[in-house]
Amino acid sequence: MTTTSEWEEGHEGVNLVETTVTTDRRLSMKEYESDPWAEPENGLLLETEEVEESTPVLSAVEDDNNETMSEVKEPLDEDTSPLKGFQNFEPTDRIDDLNVTGNIPEWLIGEHFTVGPGTFDIKYTRKTEIEGLLQNVTARFSFDHWFDALPLVNRFDLNGQRNTVTYRNRLTSKRLIEKIRDHHGYAPSHPAGLYMSSTNQTVLTKFLKNSPKAKKPDAEPCGARVLVNIPGLEGRLLVQNHANHIQELDPFDLKPVRVLTWNEVNPAFKGTSSCPNGQYDHHTGEYINFTMQVGYQSVAYNFFSMSDRDPKGKLIAAVTAPMAYVSTFSITRRYIILVMYPMLANAGGVKYNWCESLMDSFSFRPNEPTLFYVISRERGEVTATYRSEACFAFNHVNAYEDDRDNIFIDMICYPDDTIARQLTTESLRNPGNMKPSRLASSEVRRYMLANIDEERVNYMANNTMIPSKTSVTTRISSMFGYFKGAKNNTTHELEYGNARSGNAAAEPSAWCAWMPVAAFDKRVQPSIELPHINPSFRMKKHTFMYGLGFSASSALQDGAIWDSIVKTNLDTKTIVASWHQDFCYPSEAVFIPRPPIGPEDEVAEDEGVLISVVLDSSRKTSFLLILDATTLSVLATADIGQVLPLSFSRGSYRLRD
Repeated sequence: MTTTSEWEEGHEGVNLVETTVTTDRRLSMKEYESDPWAEPENGLLLETEEVEESTPVLSAVEDDNNETMSEVKEPLDEDTSPLKGFQNFEPTDRIDDLNVTGNIPEWLIGEHFTVGPGTFDIKYTRKTEIEGLLQNVTARFSFDHWFDALPLVNRFDLNGQRNTVTYRNRLTSKRLIEKIRDHHGYAPSHPAGLYMSSTNQTVLTKFLKNSPKAKKPDAEPCGARVLVNIPGLEGRLLVQNHANHIQELDPFDLKPVRVLTWNEVNPAFKGTSSCPNGQYDHHTGEYINFTMQVGYQSVAYNFFSMSDRDPKGKLIAAVTAPMAYVSTFSITRRYIILVMYPMLANAGGVKYNWCESLMDSFSFRPNEPTLFYVISRERGEVTATYRSEACFAFNHVNAYEDDRDNIFIDMICYPDDTIARQLTTESLRNPGNMKPSRLASSEVRRYMLANIDEERVNYMANNTMIPSKTSVTTRISSMFGYFKGAKNNTTHELEYGNARSGNAAAEPSAWCAWMPVAAFDKRVQPSIELPHINPSFRMKKHTFMYGLGFSASSALQDGAIWDSIVKTNLDTKTIVASWHQDFCYPSEAVFIPRPPIGPEDEVAEDEGVLISVVLDSSRKTSFLLILDATTLSVLATADIGQVLPLSFSRGSYRLRD
C-alpha cells in the first residue's frame, strides 16, 4: 500500500436540506481489526440503532434529477455567533458513520486529521471559609488564550467510492486535566508551555519543578500541528506544540503513546523550543526544522534535517541571531529562509527561561526591522541577510527561487502583534470586549530577496554588527527586576537600537543600514489567514492560494472572525472564488490535490478539493465541508452531529491507493 501526504501548509448559493438520520451505527474501539489505518469492508458499521432526532445538513448540490433540494423550515438558534466554537468539547469513545449529503470524489480515499482546542475551562473544588466554617466551593481554571486550550484530535475516514465518512475523536491531555483539578492551575515545567495564559500558581512552583517534558504522554499538551508522519521518526501519527515536543498518537483510537523532545531524537538538536511548522522537501525526502537554544550571551537557531535514509538526522546550520518569537520559516531548493520579526525577548530572556507565557516573554518593537536570514542548505551557513519594515506573521505561504539569483517569499503579514493578543478566550467569547474592537487586518505580501550570491560578500564583512542577545550584566539586572515585579522590563535599549525613533529598516544610521532591503508588493489586500497552496507547488512559483477570509457582511463588523473560504490568484492579485454560508464559521481549509491517473495525466494547480470543519452556529452543530478547489462549489458535506471547537491549528491528510 502506497501513500501520499500533505505537508505543512460572487458567493456560491448553498441550500439548507433537512435529512432525517435513521441509523447511528457504531463500532467499539476493541472490535477494530489489527491494522489501525485500514477500514473494514463493512465500513466500521456493525450495529444499528434507531435515532429519532432529525439532523439538518448543509449542501449546495442537486439530486439525480437535477432538482434543488428543499430548504429547512425549522427555526434557527437565537445565538448565531461563533461563541459555541470556544467552549469545552465532550468527547465520545466511539466511531460514528456520518450522514453524507452530495458526492465525495471517487479518488478521495484516506484519512483527514485535525487538531485544535478541546478544553478551555476546568472546574475544581477548593475549601474556603464561609461564616466561620470551612466549606467546599466550586471554582474554575480557564485558559486565557485560544492557542492554550488543551487539544482535541479528530480523525475523518473518507471513502469516495462508497461515499462515506466516519469520525472519531479524543482529548489527548486527560491526565493534565486531572492534574489541573488537583493543583487548581497549570504552570508548565519548561519554556514555551503557554502562549498567553495565567497559571494560577505561585512563583514557588518554578523552583519545585523544572523538567524538559511531562512524564506521561497525556500530560504534555501538543495542539499546534498534526502530521501523519515525519520522515525518519518512528510513529504513524504525530502532534507538535510550540515547545520542542512531539507526541505520538495511536492512529486508530488517537490515544497518546509517547512524548519526546528533539534532543532525544538527536543530542545535537539542542533547544528548549522548536517550530511547530516544519517544512518538507519532496524532492530530497527531507524534513527540516529548527530548535532555539538559549545561552547566556547568545541564541542559536539549530536547523536540522531528517529523512528515511538518515533517521537520526543531521545539523544543517547553527544561526546566531537575536532572541525572537519565530513560529514558521520557509525553504527553497537551495536555501532556508528564517524571517525574524521584531518580536524580541523581554527581560534578557529571563521570563522565557522561567517558563512565562510566550506573549509575556516577547514584545513587539515597531522601531526595529524585520530580518531575513538566507541559509545555504549545501554550505550550512548564513549566506545573506536582508531587512524590511517591522511586521508580524503567523504563517508563510511559499518560497521559491528564480533563474536570476532571487528568492521570492509570500507571507500573511500584520503591522504588529495585535492579532496574537486579540485571540484571547475572553475576546472570542465576548467580542464586545475585544481591543481594538475589530480583528487586526492582514495582507498577503510577496518579498523579493535579490542577488543572493552577490550579497554573501556583504554579509561576511558586516555580520558582526548584528546584535545577538543581551549581555550577562543585562540578564542579571533583568532577573532582579523580574523578582521585584518590574513591569515591561525589556532588554537593554542600545542592544536593538531602541533609543532612536523611526523605523530601523529605513534609517541609514541604524545598525542594520548595511543590509539590503527586502522589497515587497501587496498581492491580496483583504484579510486572509491559514493559507494553503497545492503542496506539489511548494518551492516553485505558484498562482493560487486558499485561506480563511471575511464575508462582505462581517468584514467591517466589530469582533467578527473568519467566516469564509477564499481562493486567490496571486498573479492577478484578485479573489477569484469564495464560499460562505450565513452563521457558519470554517476552520483551516486543507488542499488535497487530485492524484494523477497515469504518467501522462497532468493535474492542474487548482485541481483537487478543500476540506474544512465548519461550525454551523444556527443549528448548534458542525459539519465536514468538501469543496471543489477550482470553483469552491460544494461537493459534499458530512454532518458531525455535535459542535467541534473552532481551530487555528494545522491539520494533515493521508491518501490511499
